Amino acid sequence: MPDDPEFPRMPHRLRTLTVSLAVPAAALAVAAPGLGAHRPIEAVGGSLASLTGSASAYGVSQARGASLAAAETRGQPVRVRLHLADDQSANQMAVYQMTGFVGARVSAVLGPTLSGVAAAADPIAGAAGIPVLGVTNTTLDIAAAGPTFWRVSLSENRLIPASVAYANDKRDITTASLMSVTGDGYSEGAAQAFRAAAAGQGIRLLADVSMPAGSGRAAQVVAEAVAPGPQALFFAARSADAVNLAVAAAGSSLMKVGGNGYNTPDVLQSAGSATNGFVVSASWNPNKRDTASRAFVRDYRATYGSTPDAFAAQGYGGVQLLAAAAGAGHGGTPDRVLAGLRKVRAVPSVLGSMRFTPGVREAVYPATVQVVQGGRLLLAP
Repeated sequence: MPDDPEFPRMPHRLRTLTVSLAVPAAALAVAAPGLGAHRPIEAVGGSLASLTGSASAYGVSQARGASLAAAETRGQPVRVRLHLADDQSANQMAVYQMTGFVGARVSAVLGPTLSGVAAAADPIAGAAGIPVLGVTNTTLDIAAAGPTFWRVSLSENRLIPASVAYANDKRDITTASLMSVTGDGYSEGAAQAFRAAAAGQGIRLLADVSMPAGSGRAAQVVAEAVAPGPQALFFAARSADAVNLAVAAAGSSLMKVGGNGYNTPDVLQSAGSATNGFVVSASWNPNKRDTASRAFVRDYRATYGSTPDAFAAQGYGGVQLLAAAAGAGHGGTPDRVLAGLRKVRAVPSVLGSMRFTPGVREAVYPATVQVVQGGRLLLAP
């Protein structure tokens, strides 16, 4: 992880960053009309992210986006203090850090980064009545996460069908092969989403091949996937496994579709030209031209010296949702934030207007279909 004053290398300690958050006027109008006339509300967000470990390529972006959303604005009706903690991409550390957040009675937790890690830690917050905002959990089952879990990121059940539909439209695909990783919660969930998307598009899977997480079998798995002669290859993997599978398949000219594990520059740059042409959908893309996205990209670049990815935008959007919920619930305690989450119906954010249906704890907004070229995620033509 690059040196960054906001993320010191203190993985075993709960780190605190005090920041303030201004909710956009439009968001407050939706969440709680007239709030500006009252005393400012303070909410405390626990940002639980993989700052180290196998998911750090995603978690550092997530935490930076959340920090920027809070630190950028001052003097508005809702203010947020963020406590930053590293889950180390591991269940045990996430449980430890989540227990600390529960003890501190934070208003809400943003994270953990990985869906599998979140499945272990989120029920701790749920049992204590503390809201959890899943800013990167694309394969986590909402019911299993507990009654206080709200998803900010689009799930793979929304992202992968968009990618498969785009690929099908371009190549009229009728057959494909799926490659996934066993022993990794994200990869297994993404594989399920690929199977469902294929069935929905009338695409027959000629091969469904997997390898253990961290194994050296990528070349063998790709060979087994290509052997039946499919028209497309589906990749359900993250981090090093995502890189290895892409590199092993670099010589194939088949249409290639990747899951959310390919939505970070770290993976794309590590894979080099092997990911050129990959179709990957996301919750957001830095090339979006709406006002909120352009301002976010500008400020993120000024702060961190790099272009934000979808995970950074999702962290940013999570803080926006927390602020809107605190405004709608007229307070920063966990019960007030939960009440606000149940009230909000549309929250303006960098991701777009996050819409919520009564009784459904999942944000809905359009998926962004992308094509990889030269290590960059470009908006699909």
